[in-house]
Amino acid sequence: MGATKRRGWKIAEVERLVGLSRRDIQRACYQGRGGVGVLKPSDGSWGRRTYDERDLAVLFLLAQKRREGLTLSQAAERLRDDTAGHTLSQLLDIEAERLSEQLEDIEDRLVRAEALAAAIEEEPTRTQQLSLIHDHAQELGRVSLGPGHAPTTEDDAPGEELLQELMGAPSDIHVDNNEGGTDGEAGKTHQGDPA
Repeated sequence: MGATKRRGWKIAEVERLVGLSRRDIQRACYQGRGGVGVLKPSDGSWGRRTYDERDLAVLFLLAQKRREGLTLSQAAERLRDDTAGHTLSQLLDIEAERLSEQLEDIEDRLVRAEALAAAIEEEPTRTQQLSLIHDHAQELGRVSLGPGHAPTTEDDAPGEELLQELMGAPSDIHVDNNEGGTDGEAGKTHQGDPA
């Protein structure tokens, strides 16, 4: 049994679904002064407009361009340029790929922030937190899951590299505010150095 296709969404639903303000949605439909006219909803009568899947796709792409800091007019112009060389489906694929790359970068920065926050905690909390962050990073796919899985390269996941460094680091990490020393670590005994 196939899914039934919706006839259309009302503006309040569209506003929520695509993340574009009601004013911008209305201006996207309007051809006159102040409008950008990038789409024509199925039912164009004022107050009764309904929007189909293609309208939602156009408005979603318009909203993404607005999130990049463009004005509505600039976003509409960029969208017109984009649609001249690509189908709507291709544009959505390109946007999905771009968002996926951003997500990977955000996940990696999240792992680094959490790992550093845990690293400056006192034992035993630090070890437990780093272990939890490592598990969380594995769930996000930011660290290799062991034998049989493709490892993530250091270039792809600096957060993993930092996390591994912190997990293997000694538990007596502290900030040395002694700026008078030659290397900032005066009085510390290093492993391998004669005591």
